[in-house]
Amino acid sequence: MARRWLITGATGLLADYLVEACRRDGIVTTTARSGGDRPCDLRDREVVRSLIAEVSPDVVLHAAALTDVDHCERAPGEAFALNRDAATNIAAELPREARLVFVSTDQVYPDTAGPHGESGTGPVNVYGQSKLAGEGEVLRHPNALVLRTNFFGPSRRSGRSSLSDFVTVNLAAGRAITLFDDILFSPLHMTTFATLTVELVDRETGGVFNAGCRGGASKAKFALEVARHKGLQTQTARVGTSDAMAGRAPRPKDMRMTVDRLEAALGRPMPTLAEEIRRL
Repeated sequence: MARRWLITGATGLLADYLVEACRRDGIVTTTARSGGDRPCDLRDREVVRSLIAEVSPDVVLHAAALTDVDHCERAPGEAFALNRDAATNIAAELPREARLVFVSTDQVYPDTAGPHGESGTGPVNVYGQSKLAGEGEVLRHPNALVLRTNFFGPSRRSGRSSLSDFVTVNLAAGRAITLFDDILFSPLHMTTFATLTVELVDRETGGVFNAGCRGGASKAKFALEVARHKGLQTQTARVGTSDAMAGRAPRPKDMRMTVDRLEAALGRPMPTLAEEIRRL
């Protein structure tokens, strides 16, 4: 029997990849505040209750979030309403037998040397704090899965772009860009993440997992590898540091994550960053 999926964050960068993967598994309904199949303000408990009763999902894949780190710092009330309170409402209204998957972030980790294991949280900005609070609310549901991640890949949605899009578009146009060599991360291609999510639901996996590639690299190295893979010029790319950008919200500089726990659950190694870049 086909599973019924409810995917939040229908207008986000990741949504189209999630929809594609979940449609291979079952029936998909999407929602966003002003988009998707069933528009819904997830901050409103009554509206969430009505949405879940209407869709009767077997799985809720909660990808909706306020992800602009600097905006979250300026508007913490809005950040917590969207990143924590929406999760509270979904977890409270979703029947116990249904599955709840929460797309979280590597920004829940502290500004210390990585790679970070799942237990070592300590966010340094409002975005990370609000997402970690959202994790806690989701984990109140008995069938919850939290995936901390960072992702890239070609945007399929107007007005949204990933880091690989930024690199590709600007270098192809010959524009000058600065690449940070002091920010480290371990992202996945969005196709990999979406497929992995469905597989983990199939396996009835629960708990908190880092969903990243093996190893990781600086954002500068990542960008240069993307350029090499796509045959783009790099003369207009300058390597610099994030400290040179004034007025930004604090961010952890090493967001690399260990993936041992996820690999044990899957019974196989996660891909390397080089392998993920080749998916471009």
